[in-house]
Amino acid sequence: MASKTPDRTASAIDGFQPASLSEVLVNVGADLWPAHQNDDPLVQSIVLREPTDDDEYIPPGAVLLAVGFPAQGPAFTRLLVRAGGARAAAVIVKPATIDPESLRTLGELHKVNTVLARQSIDWLQLATLLRSSVSISAADGVAGARLGDLFTFANAVATMAGGATSIVDPAGRVLGFSNLADQPIDEQRRKVTLLMSEVDSPSTDPDYRLIYASPGCVFVPGCAETYGRVAAAVRSEGEVLGTIWVIVTDPQQCHHVMRALEELLDAASLHLHHARSYVDVKRRREADLLSNLLRDPRQASACAFALEIADKQWYRLATLTTTNPPTHTAEVVSHRLVQRVSTWLHLIQPNAIVAEVDSHLVMLFSGRHSQEWTTLQHNLDDFLRRVEPTAPSLAVVVGRELHDTHELSNDYTYLRTLVRLTASGLLTHRPSGAVVLMDEHLPRLDLATIADWYRSTSQLRVPVLERMREMDRERGSAYLETLKAYIESNKSIPATAAALNVHVNSVRYRIDKLQTLFDLDLNDIDVFAWVLLQFRFAEFNAPTSRPGPG
Repeated sequence: MASKTPDRTASAIDGFQPASLSEVLVNVGADLWPAHQNDDPLVQSIVLREPTDDDEYIPPGAVLLAVGFPAQGPAFTRLLVRAGGARAAAVIVKPATIDPESLRTLGELHKVNTVLARQSIDWLQLATLLRSSVSISAADGVAGARLGDLFTFANAVATMAGGATSIVDPAGRVLGFSNLADQPIDEQRRKVTLLMSEVDSPSTDPDYRLIYASPGCVFVPGCAETYGRVAAAVRSEGEVLGTIWVIVTDPQQCHHVMRALEELLDAASLHLHHARSYVDVKRRREADLLSNLLRDPRQASACAFALEIADKQWYRLATLTTTNPPTHTAEVVSHRLVQRVSTWLHLIQPNAIVAEVDSHLVMLFSGRHSQEWTTLQHNLDDFLRRVEPTAPSLAVVVGRELHDTHELSNDYTYLRTLVRLTASGLLTHRPSGAVVLMDEHLPRLDLATIADWYRSTSQLRVPVLERMREMDRERGSAYLETLKAYIESNKSIPATAAALNVHVNSVRYRIDKLQTLFDLDLNDIDVFAWVLLQFRFAEFNAPTSRPGPG
């Protein structure tokens, strides 16, 4: 590589405020790993540096890519010294050059941010990723909002135009809306905001068709129950990226609103373009990290650190599933609702991790206090009940409360089993809500789990039957023997009595007593099948029997 070439410095996008180092690292994702972060400077440029560039000027705010430096040699140390003195934003190096702990120590010593890059990534590819990340995190010079942050941009539009603002994509999904307290809204706006989607598709709505056909802003008159609106289509090279709607409470202000919105349409086009890029990058990063966390407990600590949840006190996994038989229409509506849930969670639970794993929308909730989950569960119930008339029945299936990220992998396995049970109708959620809690369905979950894994597990330890065996041993009773004969006799009292060579009244007494003592309702078909499978695939006479899955 030549030591000096004009294009070796990639400057931040002209006309936009530079992004912070932490924003850039988040956008790049799992390809970079901070070793030491001294501060959070703004990234002004991306610069490649080689050992032969020892005398080259280091601009302030530059991210330096240390290319081809000998492992832990003096040249790399000199680069760190010069970077710290020049107030560079960070120095990025690959693990082959230096180990993480030494990189952290040197960064701390020379007061410069140090970052590890994935060994296999190409340096020029990384430079391109970094530059794109600066672009994604930049702010426009008109509204002052970070490009792609459509909620902040909607607030900026609402401030400049003087009316509550919504941004809607061509599919009818609400991508962002303003929430300034002093701006009135009507019932139509409340409903659309709650659903995070238009009730009628823009492809058939006459107001949308009028706006799509107009080159500029259009005034849509209100009626007795709604305010009027000024709206405009946001375009890029002929493609409609979305629409912006501004509520007009005073018709005399209509021209002012139109002028303000016209001036913001170019910035809106940039925001919608970057929103696509930012969402794609963020989702890819979170999906990769969450997928690794759930599949490999050995990576749990590292992934939890990267997801910024390592210090939380509790964790719960959740996912969405339909509770109606699947149809094409239901799948389309469900997909739209999944998008609404994702956006809604961004508002009410910004720390939630939402990603697609194994073709399912997986949500990872975490917090510092147990009561936080109670509030969140109530909000989930309320949200899904309100949107139920416009969507097929959906349930949020939620795992156990955990206190260690290493347990999430095992819980995810059981969560998927619970999803299948819910979707197939083998169990239903509580009539009062749309949240299915794993803790409330453990017998049925165990039943399905044993059925799933019995082929690969020769011995399972089943607590309720082991307790029964222990009681028989301590008291000289025969509950376990009686229950086994009762199951094998297909719940026939006479056949059970004959097998045990006891009176039928003794069998009735034992069956009634054991159901009370061990909370077993053998008239419940699921509980009966659960016990039957335990007898089929468990060996309780072996004290060292191997535990089942989980």
